[in-house]
This record gives sequence, structure tokens and C-alpha cells, in this order.
Amino acid sequence: MTQVKLEPLGIHLTLQAQISLLAALQRAKVDLPAVCSGQGTCGTCALRVVSGDRSLSPMQNLERSTLINTHQDPAHYRLLCQATIVSCDPEVAFYLETKAAKKLVEIFKRLENRIAPQTLCHPITGEEVVAAGQPITRSALERLLSYR
Repeated sequence: MTQVKLEPLGIHLTLQAQISLLAALQRAKVDLPAVCSGQGTCGTCALRVVSGDRSLSPMQNLERSTLINTHQDPAHYRLLCQATIVSCDPEVAFYLETKAAKKLVEIFKRLENRIAPQTLCHPITGEEVVAAGQPITRSALERLLSYR
């Protein structure tokens, strides 16, 4: 398991190795665009790698050509549908530059440290994450996004 950090949100997710990052993030309910449904041809799931790139699978020709065709630098970007985690370095960090990321930042800013009007439960496990009347913390928001 490797920690994947999504900036500028500061979200940390624990993901399994040997699965595409796009599939893993989708399981964690992080909705990222993938117009080609993960075939590696559209480039919409390209994210800039901030750190930990040695933990990722080697880039193949399809990914490289798609990045070049979509004006992304293959030295700094990866297609999440093509990249997998292959080693257990402690952390891989990506920078979200999409409209969805900006919206998530706004939502996090609005929710963080607010008082939960009702008990918030994890959508998959049903586990209570924040009790009614308690502050909504950054770690609680991260747990709500986690698929575990």
C-alpha cells in the first residue's frame, strides 16, 4: 500500500499497487475525467507528478505520445489510466489542475471546522466519521473520500 497525496487539497489516500491510479482513485470516489474510459488516448486524466514518480510504472509509448499530443510534458505528467504503483515508496503526490479540483478545494474550505448538523457516515462502510454536533476535520473529510 502506498499513500497518494492529491494537491492542493492535501488529501492522502492509501492505494494498492498494480492497479491503474485512475481505477484506484475512482474506487476512492475521487471523480476525475477520463473521456476515453481509461484507454490512454484522450489525455483528460493527465496529472502533474509532484513527487514519488519512481514508484510508478514505466511510461509506455502510447502514454508518451498521448501526453505529447495533448501538450503535456511527459517528464512531469502521467496518465492516471496508464500509470500504476509498482513499488512501496511512502508517498506519491499529484497536483490536480482541473475544475473539479478547484471545486473540491472550495467545498473543503467550506466544510472544514464546521459543526456537523447530523452524523456523517462513510458511504461504503457505513462507519461513523463525524458525530452530530462535532467539528468536521480535514482527516474526517479524507476518511469520507477513502474507499476503506
